Amino acid sequence: MQTDGHLQDEIERVVALALHEDRAREDVTSLATMDENLSGVAMFDAREPGIMAGGIIVAAVYAALDPLISVESRVAEGGSFWAGDALLAARGPARALLQGERVALNLLQRLCATASATARYVALAKPFGVDILDTR
Repeated sequence: MQTDGHLQDEIERVVALALHEDRAREDVTSLATMDENLSGVAMFDAREPGIMAGGIIVAAVYAALDPLISVESRVAEGGSFWAGDALLAARGPARALLQGERVALNLLQRLCATASATARYVALAKPFGVDILDTR
């Protein structure tokens, strides 16, 4: 997904703040127990049905930690998913995958929850001829 320059700047700012707050680069467990050359895959699976939002944020989290990590979307932004569906797959250095896990999951959960709630409101308003629009 492409973003304009301003949006990309905001994404990077939020990601940097979240990684700093979480102290992700100082994750003692991953630093003490994982070989720096170990590669891995992190799967982001849904626990309940919803609407996908935030893949670009997860990619930004991992890009900030290690440029060798690639993030593959399994569900398109705005697409529906069911419990158990794989939403994203991140591949690369295992240490960085673990370091970014909490931040990536927290941001992804928040954005998917917001998109899912919005979709419910849109569906509830539709029979009354009301359109809910993004005005920002």
